[in-house]
Amino acid sequence: MKKVAITYELDNRNPKERKQFIQKLFNVIVPTYDLLNRLLSFGIDQSWRKKAIRLISPIENKRVLDLCCGTGDLSLLLTQNNANVSSLDFSENMIRQGIKREALKGDTVVADACVIPFNDNSFHSATIAFGIRNIPDLNNFFKEVFRVLKPGGKLAILELTRPENPIVRIFYKFYLHGLLPIIGGIISGEKMAYRYLAKTIATFIEPCELQVLLQKFNFINTRHYKQTFGVATITISSKGTHDD
Repeated sequence: MKKVAITYELDNRNPKERKQFIQKLFNVIVPTYDLLNRLLSFGIDQSWRKKAIRLISPIENKRVLDLCCGTGDLSLLLTQNNANVSSLDFSENMIRQGIKREALKGDTVVADACVIPFNDNSFHSATIAFGIRNIPDLNNFFKEVFRVLKPGGKLAILELTRPENPIVRIFYKFYLHGLLPIIGGIISGEKMAYRYLAKTIATFIEPCELQVLLQKFNFINTRHYKQTFGVATITISSKGTHDD
């Protein structure tokens, strides 16, 4: 694998090389991905997903697009809430694992979240959990999500963030740069992958910057909901019109 920078870098012009790197990285960590998600988040990640679903409800019998779905944790919860779920990820190995563990039950698509293979105005809501920091060309991503959402449709973004409390931040930095790469590397055998994950959490844009981008692409009514001392944030935004 060609060496590239492992910090988050916004790149709307030529993201192909970085995307190939990320795709290969996620393809190789599939066997231990779910186990490590539970261990490294102490199991709290599922409660964050459930909160995100509550914030876009009601979704019963509505079409919901789960982007960067991984092995399907959020897709499964959406299905259990009676949504009509389509799941998309550009790692074929992740999709295969999600189908194998019966978490991906609806339409499943191997595709780039910045080139969404669905028609305009198709979905009531869209979700992305722990995936947006792996998208370098956010301009393309927001354009595509806006396109496939119905007018007024909601986008829910769940992402790991940096806590503001200085005491919490000390412990969080130790966990992020110390424990996470070590534990993830030992269990998965892919130390580089978990160094990458830690670095992108530490360098991804702040929620306020994310909001500016959302507004640029005509998303409105953006709200941020901090979770567990600010180590994660749920951002909810709605598709406006081009006149909003």
